[in-house]
Amino acid sequence: MIRAWSKSASDAAGRLARCVRGGVAVIGALSLTTIVGMGAFAIELGRGYAADQTNQRIADMAALAGALAYNVNNNTTQMTASAKAVVVAQGLPASAANVALVTDAPTSKQLVQVTVTTSVPLALARVLTASLSYDVTATGSATTSTTSSTAPPCIAALSATPTYGITLTGGVSINAPGCAVGTNAGVTVPYGTYITAKQVAAGKSVNNPGSGITTSPTANNILQNKSGAASDWMKDDSGLKAALCQVNKLTATSDADYADGNTTCISAKVAPTAVRYTGPAKDWTLAYEAIGGSEPSKYQAVAYNCDYTVPAGTYSIRKLTVPGGCKISFASGSTLTFDSIDMSGDTMTIGNGTVTVAGDFKVNANNPITVGNGDHSFGSLTILGGKKIDIGSGNFNLAGGMSLSGGAYIKVAIGVGNTVVIGKDGSGNAITVEGGSQVCFTSDCTKATAAAGVFSADGNISNTGGGSLIVFPKSVNHVINGDLTLSSSAIFSPGLYIIKGNFTNGTGGTIQGTEISFALGGTFSFAGGTTLDLAAPGASASYGVPNVLLMTKSSSATKLGGGASGKYSGLVYAPKSDMVVDGGASMSSGTSACLMLIVNTLSLNGGTAIGSTCTGMSGSASSVASVALFK
Repeated sequence: MIRAWSKSASDAAGRLARCVRGGVAVIGALSLTTIVGMGAFAIELGRGYAADQTNQRIADMAALAGALAYNVNNNTTQMTASAKAVVVAQGLPASAANVALVTDAPTSKQLVQVTVTTSVPLALARVLTASLSYDVTATGSATTSTTSSTAPPCIAALSATPTYGITLTGGVSINAPGCAVGTNAGVTVPYGTYITAKQVAAGKSVNNPGSGITTSPTANNILQNKSGAASDWMKDDSGLKAALCQVNKLTATSDADYADGNTTCISAKVAPTAVRYTGPAKDWTLAYEAIGGSEPSKYQAVAYNCDYTVPAGTYSIRKLTVPGGCKISFASGSTLTFDSIDMSGDTMTIGNGTVTVAGDFKVNANNPITVGNGDHSFGSLTILGGKKIDIGSGNFNLAGGMSLSGGAYIKVAIGVGNTVVIGKDGSGNAITVEGGSQVCFTSDCTKATAAAGVFSADGNISNTGGGSLIVFPKSVNHVINGDLTLSSSAIFSPGLYIIKGNFTNGTGGTIQGTEISFALGGTFSFAGGTTLDLAAPGASASYGVPNVLLMTKSSSATKLGGGASGKYSGLVYAPKSDMVVDGGASMSSGTSACLMLIVNTLSLNGGTAIGSTCTGMSGSASSVASVALFK
């Protein structure tokens, strides 16, 4: 029996050995699911991480915008609208964001919290689940706060290198009876020049041979060889630092005055959407023709009248040519896509709807072109010889540049939350206005109207020739990725203007704006009879940097000359720039706030004057509203 059992066991072992090959195949098949699952997980993780990074960036930007709005207005409706406008400007629907005012329990800080949620489609992972996508959520929080600062000398020249940091020659004056004037170098006030102030403080000697310095209420309050006579008391202001960080993003530079280089911010610049025509090779050329059965001739009401009325619909037209004397009207509710338009006829009217012109929209017509409300996207715009375009509200996208000359005119009636995004032409110009032409991004070309969501121009903006005008919309941020050159008039609606290069006006005109701040990568220079009336935002304003009008860390010289005169309400912050005021130019405080200067050195020559109505001495307290990301 034992022998029989042994034989049976031996037979079973043999059969098992013969089955090994099949077992490996089964194990391999079972492992395949795991391998596929791991690969799918890796791919989906990468896609999810990319979406999370994008959502976090948008949530942070929206939280800052919401906090700014709430800090000023103490209104959650405006807070939510401002935050969602930023989300929409980044290409997401407003519904993708949830905005709330919350309190952080550990710190008791009040926060504006924005949660951005987007859906990420599944790729390989579809083999493991019935779901087609998954949500990725990111939350950004920003604090609302009030920070304390001091009110030091209203004129501060920081450099200690030259003999004189403040130099007066040729019948000039500084009139600041309510505050102090200070420099870390010396002060020279020769015969025929004057300084009126509460105090004059210098790190070196004071040259005052003609007793041109008058101090009150303390007579002869003149301090020489004083350590720390002038300081950069605004350097660490959060609003100023945030604005200059935006400049650093445009110039791709860092600031050695800050440990982090002042580059840890998200650029407000928005790239325009590329515009391409992918429709049929179908052209419309209007003519004095018989009424036919095909487009466009069938849309004539009267034969040989060259007057076309196109009903609502979806139209893709490669090139629309409207010759002299012809008219065309598209009904509201249409979706219109063109490769190019050559408008030389009498009138063109486009009702409400979406309008896209991928190439050049060239206007050389005698009467205004009217475009209704809706999203408008163009490749480039050229408007010549006194011709006009009126465009309704809606998002405005221009992939290339805009050029107007010879008294041409365009008005884009930007509505609440609408975006203005402009590219540049082959010469690096975003907007070129010449010869008495006008560009208005408001419904009223005399003042600011609705608050745009974003204004971003990816190139230079120039306004040259007598009688020209450019009107900027109201917006939290205006980005100009180049120089701003004005030789005529401009109206700046409230907001922060972030300029990569220089801000200049050399041949006159009137420049005006309230609740505005300019942050420059270059410097500013005004001459040629320019008249300015510019006012920084107050502490409770909704836009710009409170109490700061102009700011730059450029070491290039700043010059006001040639009869330029203006009212400057707010601080001019140029701590590394030598400011020269000559040629009869003048600077004085505006009606809404006083003028203050922080510069490297200050020189006044040839009949110029600076006047400030600021009050107080170093050490008096003040406060400004500020916001910051909260992590």
